[in-house]
Amino acid sequence: MMNPTVRWSLFLLLIPLLVLLAAAVMQTDGHAVDLDAVFADASMAHPLGCDALGRDLLARLAEGLQLSLSVGIAVVCLGGVIGISIGMFAAWMGGWLDAVLMRFADIVLSFPGILLAIALAAMLGPGVENLIIALVAVGWVGFSRLSRAQVLALKHAPFVEASLAGGSSVRYVAVRHLLPNIAAPLLVEASFGLAAVVIGEAGLSFLGVGVQPPDASLGTMIREGTRLMLVEPLLVIWPGLILFLLVMAVNLLGDHLRDRLDVKGGHADA
Repeated sequence: MMNPTVRWSLFLLLIPLLVLLAAAVMQTDGHAVDLDAVFADASMAHPLGCDALGRDLLARLAEGLQLSLSVGIAVVCLGGVIGISIGMFAAWMGGWLDAVLMRFADIVLSFPGILLAIALAAMLGPGVENLIIALVAVGWVGFSRLSRAQVLALKHAPFVEASLAGGSSVRYVAVRHLLPNIAAPLLVEASFGLAAVVIGEAGLSFLGVGVQPPDASLGTMIREGTRLMLVEPLLVIWPGLILFLLVMAVNLLGDHLRDRLDVKGGHADA
């Protein structure tokens, strides 16, 4: 029988998936401006209506959802590779190098993540690539501290020392023995990180330092809709609902993975 948490997660994902499916079937251009369809009600041609420029709301929701997921996956993958590499390297080397790397991680953690991301995105300039760089610069720290704590607990394990005594290289030991044994907590970290990145991307785009018009993002759609909330509240409700459902579903999946893999909460102190 399916776990209740997974069932709720799939249920919450139903509406976002239906948006993507319907947009794929309709094949409507979300950038096409039609001034005759400004604030058009839902119809067969526009299932969710149109925005202030006559653009199809369903198509723009699907585009924003795809962008949020693409940015989230890219940031988690890049941040994971960077953070895990730094954390494993610091734990293995130890000494002053470990201390320097972890103090640098502490400096990054001392700033509120969203404020640091806003500052970096503002310095780099708007755009998806710069948005990813800004979010990666904030998101690698959690992976580094978690991977360091896990490697510290395993670096003197008998199977690791036996592999080194047998002539295996450090790189082989890291890839063949250490990574598989620390994969479970890192997977949980990645699932929660994905939800955080989706919120971060939406927040930065809402503030105008992320995705720029005419490209659609859930954050930019909410920002554009706030000026018209009293006239067309659905312009805010729909992207806000999709964002809420997506983040809740990913968080529930993260909770399920944490329970299923028996991962203990919290990080070890540096």
